[in-house]
Amino acid sequence: MEVDRSRWFAPRLFMGMVVITLGLLALLDNLGVIDVADPWRFWPLALVALGLSRLLRPAGARGRFAGILFVFAGAWILLRNLDVVQISLIHFWPVVVVLIGARLVWGAVTRQAPDGPGTDASSQLHGFAMLGGADHQSNSGDFRGGDATAILGGCKLDLRQATIKSGEAVLDTFAMWGGIEIIVPPEWSVVLQGTPILGSYEDKTRPPQQANGPRLVIKGVVLMGGVEIKN
Repeated sequence: MEVDRSRWFAPRLFMGMVVITLGLLALLDNLGVIDVADPWRFWPLALVALGLSRLLRPAGARGRFAGILFVFAGAWILLRNLDVVQISLIHFWPVVVVLIGARLVWGAVTRQAPDGPGTDASSQLHGFAMLGGADHQSNSGDFRGGDATAILGGCKLDLRQATIKSGEAVLDTFAMWGGIEIIVPPEWSVVLQGTPILGSYEDKTRPPQQANGPRLVIKGVVLMGGVEIKN
């Protein structure tokens, strides 16, 4: 029988990883492969276990990208503690800047224009705020989505006058040391697929009365910032 991975309990999965790791360490120590003289050297394995528990979640689940970061950081700190590598992880902080830039470039390159020659350009909303604030509204009768970016600032999207005809709209978000506020109509349902890194996605909307109504799918990355959705 195929296992339904969507029912996996994340805390139990994490604790299972920790128990397996402790058992393997004890086994390798008894066999003389490694010398667990100072058990505290292996504390980064907790980060690796946390990352693996996130990576083993179902496809499309939140937090999988953060799982990669946890696994990489834990493995690197462990190798550092075991004197396998001599370079500190702090030397790689420019990689974070490169990833942020690559994320912005990728979002710009893959941004799709509205389909069809007669499609209204207002069907997509693009918001950007840096070192300040920006307010945007949409009253499109066929809202398709768009993107919102907030860097050291705040961006607000008011979609209460918009309508989704296609059944689903996709909004790409990126917040770094900033915040994005999204206001949606009460009949919309919100699906969060973004990745928070030292930040958060908060869905404060009330569930719509119709289960098969319009859906707003929110994707993207939050780095030390926040995205809030409410109706």
